[in-house]
Order: sequence, then C-alpha cells, then structure tokens
Amino acid sequence: MALLEKVIRFAKDGTLLKRIPAKIRNEVGYHTRAWRYKNRPIIENRVFVMTYDNAYSCNPRYIVEEMRAQNLPVDIVWAAPKSLADDRSSFPEGVRLVRRGTAEMYEAQASAKIWLDNALNCVWYNVPKKPEQVYINTWHGSMGIKKLGGPPDWMVRAAKANAMTDAMVANSAFEEEVYRTTFWPDVPVWQCGHARNDILFHHEAFPAIRQKVAAALGLSPDTKWMLYAPTFRDDGDLACFNIDYAALKTALEARFGGEWAVLVRMHFKNRTGEADFTETDWLRDASGYPDMQELLCVVDAGITDYSSWAYDYVLTRRPLFLYTPDIDRYDQARGFYYPLEQTPFPMAQDNAALTAAVAAFDDASYQPAIDAFLQARGCYEQGDAAKQVVARIKEILKL
Repeated sequence: MALLEKVIRFAKDGTLLKRIPAKIRNEVGYHTRAWRYKNRPIIENRVFVMTYDNAYSCNPRYIVEEMRAQNLPVDIVWAAPKSLADDRSSFPEGVRLVRRGTAEMYEAQASAKIWLDNALNCVWYNVPKKPEQVYINTWHGSMGIKKLGGPPDWMVRAAKANAMTDAMVANSAFEEEVYRTTFWPDVPVWQCGHARNDILFHHEAFPAIRQKVAAALGLSPDTKWMLYAPTFRDDGDLACFNIDYAALKTALEARFGGEWAVLVRMHFKNRTGEADFTETDWLRDASGYPDMQELLCVVDAGITDYSSWAYDYVLTRRPLFLYTPDIDRYDQARGFYYPLEQTPFPMAQDNAALTAAVAAFDDASYQPAIDAFLQARGCYEQGDAAKQVVARIKEILKL
C-alpha cells in the first residue's frame, strides 16, 4: 500500500514522468498525438502560427498584419509561452493565443488548414501533418552569412522538414540556394521577399515609429541613434559586448555630426546573461523593445557581427559596421556561406579598429558597394512581400 501511494504521488507531481528519458517521452508523445489527432477534421479558415522567439514578431507578424488589414475571415491561432499567452498585451485583437506544448495547442495545429512558421517550430512538437494541410515557412534569415545549423535535436528536426514543408518564402536567389542545399531541396520557393522588410520601404511611417521608439527607450527623437545588436553564441559567451561605447559615441559625433545615443540589443537566446554595460542618458538597453524591424526603420547607423539583420538593414542604405572579435572561432564553430569581406560593410576586430572604421566611413564608395552586393545576391525585395504571401494564402483558403 505504501508503495502504491508513493507511485501515485510521483505521478501527480511529475516526478515519475521526469525519470523517464526524454527520448522515450518524446517518442511516446509523438505516437500519442498521431493517434489522438489523426482524424481531427480540418477547419478550412484556420491559420496556426509559431515564431522562433515565441513573440509577435518577424515575417509571421507582418503576414498576419496584412490578413488583419484585409479583414479576412480567418481564425488566426498563435502559439506562445505561458507568460505571453496569459498577458496578451503584445498581441492585437483578432489573434487567438494558445500556450505552447498544451493539448489546446496540439488541437489547434492538428486542425489548421495552414501552418505559418519562421523556423522549425511546427515540426518541433511532432504533431502529425495531414496531406491537406499546408505548411508555409518564411524563415527568419535573409541574405545572411552564417550557415544554418544547431544542436543535434535541431538537426534531426531540420532533416524532417523537407517532407513536411509545402513552401519556403525567399527574398533572393542566394536564399533560394541556401534552402535547396540544406534542408529543403524539394520544396517550392515563393519568390515574394520577406514580409518583415516591407516596413523598410515605407518611409512615410518612419517619423511616427521614431517617436514610438524614443518614448519606449527614454531617448530624444532629435538625437542620432546607433544600434549594436550581435547574434547569439551557442555557448552563451558575451565577450562581444566589450565595446568601448564612450569612444564609439565620440567617433560617431566626429564623423557624422550631431549628438548620438547608442542602443544595445541582446539576442533573445543570450538574455539570461548580463552584458558589461550600464545604462546612461545616451546608452540604452533596447533588448526589450518588441519589434526589431521598427528599430531598423529609425536607427541612423548599426553595428553587428554575423547576424542576419545586417542583410535587412542594408535595404535602408544607411551605415553599418561589423564588429567581429571572435571571427575565427565563430567560423570554425558555425561557418559562413561567403567571406565577410564580400559584404559592403566595414569590418573591425577590436575597439581601435572600430572607431577607425567609423572615422574613415566613405558613403561615396559604400553606396555602389551596396548595389553590387544586392545584385550579386539576386535580391528581389520590393516592399510588397506580405501582400504577395497573403494573396497565396487566400488562394489556399479559397477566400
């Protein structure tokens, strides 16, 4: 009797489940979901959405915004972590939230006509996909330089993605080639551009966005803004935040004139650590600002390393610099699709070289270098990607 009571207690508090190896739990979960949801009828107007950072962001956000702007009769279901699902302040009306990894989420995904994703989210939970369901992956890169990859469990799911995905969305011939030579060799590519970049073409909206960002970060809209936002490190290393921000500010003001503020944004995967900087009236932490694309609309210059946002920001044609103190180590760990020297961006591996690159910035040579880069990558961004994707979604949904 005592043993039975112990087993019941362990089952109730989750201890028993935790003692089962994760691989076995995942396999049991997959087969359970396959059995439970295989006969769920498809709801023809339901669109199920997930993003890699769990937030209302990236290409899916702007595709959903276009669906809302067209007032389409669509049931939009967004999977979010508990913190966002319970506090839906960052999501608009008309978007229904379900918590990730719950029966409610599995039900929504299993019954949705369309799956909309920007990573490997929709294959992560092993919800079985029916032949009549359509999986659209917008990805979250661009003409980015770092190779696709991740830990072993990520690679396993990536290998499964080709068979499940019905369309990849691209913004360039280069990105199409990345898809075809990695995990999606047989998947049709929609040559639409990236919906998140449409906003970069709508200059008339920039003043209002600038006021919004200034209010959120406690900045004066009359100053100039530099954004520093490096990509994540798999090992969590934050040494890339060793920038001499005071020297950078001085260099920016000497080269470009005016008063400058520096915005620092940590990648969401590395935000559990603490970067070595203290906020001041001109040095602000922008990590919590919800929409990276809005920042790209209004910052006057940028610094990154191997992050794909550089290849969104290049569309603004504003100054951008690469700070790459660990380039050799990063190249060995992840690898690049092409040398960073092929980008139009000045490079630096230490603080002295960074301030020197700012001081020597030459827009007369930078602009033709941007033209050559975009042409070499076969970029076809036009600022109407969301409309193009939604037009295809309407065809699928017969709207």
